[in-house]
Amino acid sequence: MELASYAFVVALTLPYYVCLTYRSWFVDEGFAIYRNPDAKGETPLLQVLRNDFWGTSLNPPEGYITHKSWRPLITLMYAGEWLLCARYGFEGLEMQPMRFVSCVVHSLNSALLLWAMRLASLPLSCACLGASLFAAHPIHVENIVYLVGRADALSTTFYLLALIAYLLALKKQQMGLRSYALFAMLNVLSGLCKEPGFTALFYLACVELGFRCRWHHVSLLLLLFLLVAALRTWYVGGTDAGFGYVDTPIRYQDERTHGSSSQAWLVRSLSYLFQHAYYGKLLVLPWNQSWDYSFESLPMLTTLKDLRLSLILALYLAVTATGAVALRLRGAAPALLLGLGLIVVPFVPMSNLFFLVGTTIGERLLYPLTAGWALLVAGWAARARVVRWAAAGLLAIYIINSNIRMSHWRSPAILFMKDAEHWHKSVKVLHAKASELQAKGQLPEALEYYQRSLDIFDDQAITDYCIARILINLGRLQEAYDRFDKILNGHGIGLHDGNDFLWMTDLGYLLVRLGSDAQGAHYLQEGLRRMPYSSYGWNALGVAQARQGQLQEALDSLNQGLQIEGENPLLWSNMATIYAYGQAPEQALQALNQALRLNAAHPAVARNAQALSGAGQEPVLELYIPYPGRGGR
Repeated sequence: MELASYAFVVALTLPYYVCLTYRSWFVDEGFAIYRNPDAKGETPLLQVLRNDFWGTSLNPPEGYITHKSWRPLITLMYAGEWLLCARYGFEGLEMQPMRFVSCVVHSLNSALLLWAMRLASLPLSCACLGASLFAAHPIHVENIVYLVGRADALSTTFYLLALIAYLLALKKQQMGLRSYALFAMLNVLSGLCKEPGFTALFYLACVELGFRCRWHHVSLLLLLFLLVAALRTWYVGGTDAGFGYVDTPIRYQDERTHGSSSQAWLVRSLSYLFQHAYYGKLLVLPWNQSWDYSFESLPMLTTLKDLRLSLILALYLAVTATGAVALRLRGAAPALLLGLGLIVVPFVPMSNLFFLVGTTIGERLLYPLTAGWALLVAGWAARARVVRWAAAGLLAIYIINSNIRMSHWRSPAILFMKDAEHWHKSVKVLHAKASELQAKGQLPEALEYYQRSLDIFDDQAITDYCIARILINLGRLQEAYDRFDKILNGHGIGLHDGNDFLWMTDLGYLLVRLGSDAQGAHYLQEGLRRMPYSSYGWNALGVAQARQGQLQEALDSLNQGLQIEGENPLLWSNMATIYAYGQAPEQALQALNQALRLNAAHPAVARNAQALSGAGQEPVLELYIPYPGRGGR
């Protein structure tokens, strides 16, 4: 029966493996993996250890920030997988084997949790029920499909191994230096995957204090925890990190917004506490989930009369009552105390009480807490039949909801569209849906959703930029210029040194369209210097230079564009025109022939063919800009 229980629990994780067929990258996977040289094995090991999870130095240069998210074990794991994919023919499909690894990690954790429950003296049936709840929990979809979420899952692996090692040591009554060395090693490995992992030693100290209260063991565990935490803080340079208003709005609630410092403090306190309550709701019964709980998905609490306070009170009363019962029954039902501790201790770093977390709500952060929730339910189930029946019903709900949620992650388009149905006040969810509509060419619909996002929070430069890009595509040039003017006059949130090439390139293009060639060329040169892979940008720069009589510079710019998109007829046609201006008829004819070969029917190409054949027309310089794809490009 023991082996069958393990097989059953692992079998509940198998539906997640459907994500191996998904071929999309999601959200921040670009920053963390496929555009991160550290995660692709292109960076020396020592440099990886000096960078954060996103590939930015822990001591960043001027204009860049680090979020102090130092997770080298995960980054090196990505790098190993990326190199193996290249070796075994998975180029372009790296996300599939990588998701297989994430699935295996979750299956392993489900089995480890069942082992931990058995060591905690739970009956096999209750332990199997609890581990099944963990295996099927809908929250875990984000930890599996979304590769960034593996950090939480693998951190939990080492956390659970630390708990298992502790329970085994208790059983054998052998808690020597070897045990402490093992605890410390597992704590470090867990923390090198995700920051809450560094609390494993503190968790064991709390367990020791609750069960045995052997002060020398408690003191040594706490001392090791403080030492490791201090070393980590020293290495990454503190805990202060900069996050934007849309992601972390509560920290920006100040007396300018609310009239007094006391009212601002009340809003921040109540809103953070409501986030805790909402985490509790997701832990117990997640329903309509979201890939990003950005600004206004959970509106701020501003008064003590807000009915949502009841959810906060319910959460903390439940935690307090469970803690009191768990302490009273710690000998007869150790799983209660173990489970509650595994909920509370890893939650502290994500609570915003001591460190700033870079998200309003992060579902993937709940991964270790779901192990505690499963332990807690199994502990109660062992003492009350009604809990067993309730847990069985909850398991059925989890299985259904996790499969529904997994289907939402088939592609970014489906994910963003589904989430926008339920989270229509989340700034980033609305923006993401608009970007999907924009990528499909549904520009009026995309404009509507971008504007809805701005109606919630107007100071979003990246959204204004995307609107400007659509307006350019629609030929509404003055309206597009007004959007860029708004960005340049102080509404710059979301644009930074890493992506400012977007607005520079497109503003330069727009100015050339409007006839401001010198100013347009300036912005184009700045944008292309930062990101040179824009053929339409090089074309616009060449046109602006040619209009100013800088023919050689114009030819150089068009050649740069042809290195990116050699089969573009307009680049060849413009080159033919410039050669003609420069009295180089042979080169003009060669370039024109290339344009005719590629698209003789294009109006600009046809006109230039007539003009250069002596038909009396003037050759033209043509500008073009493609419809942008996902993310506004």
